[in-house]
Amino acid sequence: MVTMELCNLEEACGRNTTGEELPLSKEDSILPALYRDRIHGPPLAWWFKMCCFLYSVVGIEMAFRLADLVCICPAYPWHLEAFLLILQGCLSFLHDAHFQGRSTMAKTLDRTCASFLTMCQPIKFAFCHMDSGQLLLLALSWTIGLLCFCASARAFAAGKGLRYQVFHTCWHIALPLGGFLWIEYTRALTNGGLADVDRSRLTGHGSNNLRGGTAPGAGWPAHVELRWVSAECRDRLALGLNRG
Repeated sequence: MVTMELCNLEEACGRNTTGEELPLSKEDSILPALYRDRIHGPPLAWWFKMCCFLYSVVGIEMAFRLADLVCICPAYPWHLEAFLLILQGCLSFLHDAHFQGRSTMAKTLDRTCASFLTMCQPIKFAFCHMDSGQLLLLALSWTIGLLCFCASARAFAAGKGLRYQVFHTCWHIALPLGGFLWIEYTRALTNGGLADVDRSRLTGHGSNNLRGGTAPGAGWPAHVELRWVSAECRDRLALGLNRG
């Protein structure tokens, strides 16, 4: 039974203003009590709905930067994560905004994809070499995102609709924003390191010198030589710098 503490309106508890029981619709009768509170509570704000697509935004950003990301960290499945991020924006909107928890299929797909993507973030520590800035961006956004998700779950259970929307939106912002900043910071860091390399060495000896008898990455700045594995990647970005 739903208590009055969880209701914003008397009708949300299934009673009218005289205290008489109100009949539940066929749709409402099969929903858990907390979902009925969510449906009858404060209307979903436009920013709550729109922020669902932030996963898709960072997925598109990742797709545009795939060539650089594969060079930076070739062992990580960037193509898969980019595809799932774009998909996750749609799933999040369907479950949280469109169906508002009423579709079991949307709920299952949303939670499965979101859980997988969330766990992908700490896995990057094992696949990619990072400096302190990259570590901080990834760890901070991941931690803040999970804290906001837990806070939104507590607000949802307490029937606090607006508080739920605020913290769940922060959950939708934290991880995508952290991912976007990580991608751009990593590209800037890498290109900055490449710019520090002696250009005469690159243009005078060409790619043969890079692929010669020296160890991969020899002569490159420390934070770059630890990251680059493919000589082709080094040549491609070096050529781009020379053209610039």
